Amino acid sequence: MKLLPKLFLPSLLIGISCAPLMPRRQFKEEPLIRILLKSNPGKFTISSDFKIEIKTGNSKGTIKGPISVSFNPLKILTPEGQIKGAAFPIFILPTNGNLYLSGRAYPGGIKISKGSDIIVVNHVPIEEYLKGVLPYEMGRLPRSQIEALKAQAVASRSYAMANKKPNAEYDILPTIWDQVYGGVGEADGVINEAVESTRGIVALYQGKVINAKYSSTCGGITEDNENVWPGERISYLRSVRDSGWDGKPFCRFSPHFSWERSYAKDEFFLVIRKQIRELFGQNPKEIQWIKIAKRTKTNRVRTIEIQTDIGKFYMNKDQIRRLFADFRGSVKSLMFRIKVKGNSFIISGRGYGHGVGMCQFGAMEMAKENYNFQQIIHHYYTGVRLSKLW
Repeated sequence: MKLLPKLFLPSLLIGISCAPLMPRRQFKEEPLIRILLKSNPGKFTISSDFKIEIKTGNSKGTIKGPISVSFNPLKILTPEGQIKGAAFPIFILPTNGNLYLSGRAYPGGIKISKGSDIIVVNHVPIEEYLKGVLPYEMGRLPRSQIEALKAQAVASRSYAMANKKPNAEYDILPTIWDQVYGGVGEADGVINEAVESTRGIVALYQGKVINAKYSSTCGGITEDNENVWPGERISYLRSVRDSGWDGKPFCRFSPHFSWERSYAKDEFFLVIRKQIRELFGQNPKEIQWIKIAKRTKTNRVRTIEIQTDIGKFYMNKDQIRRLFADFRGSVKSLMFRIKVKGNSFIISGRGYGHGVGMCQFGAMEMAKENYNFQQIIHHYYTGVRLSKLW
């Protein structure tokens, strides 16, 4: 059998100015990103519209038709029969087109390996990865808002590059804990153009690719990173007003710009007691009072103080969003107030998400107002420069 294509070597076989782009290319070719698709999976099937190349143990070859992989013990079945001597790691690559893992299409190749866990990792060129991120992180937009999609492409590309982990088996998760990634199937022409026209462009701060945080709707002002997560102040993740010359928030047209959630009194305290049990391992029987003890300069809640029959509890930063979580999920943001009306507690707020970095609905409105992607990036990320790395 011929050698595996270059995609697997070495990646799979070894672990508001419009500043000009910096004339630097640090990569001779487009890098790969490794996305964890499954952990400790059961049986699954991998197929392709074309032939599949597979390497496992001392076996390697080209197969036509689906491959069934099961574990404990490891067994790989093909239309030609079971592969003898199958062993980890397993490398799978289509000769053309995409792979289908349990019916979902993915670009690039797949590596299945076993350490403390069995993991299935998609190795894919980063530009193809972005085409599987933008449909889920920003969605389909009309061509009139392509500059917002370009800004999202730069932010997502920067985030991915900043979170590469050379000494680990994978770099990134396909969920909201990193960036939502759905493989192939949802992208359209406008999204593809946004990715391709910004190919290789990332945001840098002091020569390093930034960890480009972003969220849906900032509610009129973004937040400093240290007010949301543990860690030191990051100079490019500073709070900025999400508005132009007229002072109107760019994200004012978001469906999440303002919101309200109501709880019956008993339900409200039940939810809080449940969260205290889960977060602190304590079991209070009575909530005596709850108050907002501290806010940030952007008017987001920084600290909540809760008095119970067994003492006081303090919730801080992004942890607070979980405090009021019920069947509707966490509250949308930390920019909220609590008021009592009759036998109800009402939480009213603005924004959706952590509020750090780029505001996605703000970027969409900026694009509608004819800002370009460079201006959008410079608006939300303080002091950065854009650079084309490949």
